Amino acid sequence: MRPLVKLASRRGPAQTLEAVYRLLLLFVLLLARAASARCIGDGVQVFPRPGATIPTNTRILLEGIGTARNLVADLPGKVMRLQTDGHEVRLKAQRGWTSELGRVTVVLKPDGPLLPDKVYTLRLDDQIPGTVAVLNGTGTSMPEWTSGKGPDKAAPIWTKRPAVSEGISLRSEDGVTRYVRITLSMREESPTYMVVTLTRKQPGAAAQHYVLPVVNGSALLGHEPCSGAFGFEDGRSYRARVEVFDSAGNLAPAVPPLDFEAPAAPREGR
Repeated sequence: MRPLVKLASRRGPAQTLEAVYRLLLLFVLLLARAASARCIGDGVQVFPRPGATIPTNTRILLEGIGTARNLVADLPGKVMRLQTDGHEVRLKAQRGWTSELGRVTVVLKPDGPLLPDKVYTLRLDDQIPGTVAVLNGTGTSMPEWTSGKGPDKAAPIWTKRPAVSEGISLRSEDGVTRYVRITLSMREESPTYMVVTLTRKQPGAAAQHYVLPVVNGSALLGHEPCSGAFGFEDGRSYRARVEVFDSAGNLAPAVPPLDFEAPAAPREGR
């Protein structure tokens, strides 16, 4: 089967030049990231990203990476707290998703609504040692968010359905970074995330299931040298079934699966 996404196609000179610039920009961004931290490191990440405005009925996703993976994997059934002045919400950890490449995510579900227009702090230290790094934090020791005006009860509305836009593959001394970029657009005020079921397009291939944050209208599906959400094999054909949720758990309308080929890793020395 011919791939739906290729890095080169029959285009006019202007379209080709624009595509090259877009890829070069993405490559530069990834190279800068690789130079500063070739591996994302050990610690936790939270969704929505700290500092975001969240609905009063939000859920929180907590991901463990590297040595923090087992700490997060042991959380289901345990309780953390969201606190602001004069108010506290208890969050019960529920089982979420496990990556084949050293990551695990749980869902923290609140036992009641947040108050509007308040800054809430997640007491990670209820269950996670204070020495564990918050990899996508804002410099504070514990993640914080601002609650919005009220609950989010409406599902996201598509203005552009998900599509695979490009493939990226880089090699460093630590290994291969390999992603495909999924772009999308929707009418939605809350932060959004994507649950992906990824399968090789061959009989009997096992599926991978994991979650990806949607940031500025795109999500990166793949892995870094040391860990990742999804593993790829060079040039293999894949099908991704995606479900998109807002942070309150509202599900966007169903969309067709995405077919693509995994980008091949660069040769040694290139």
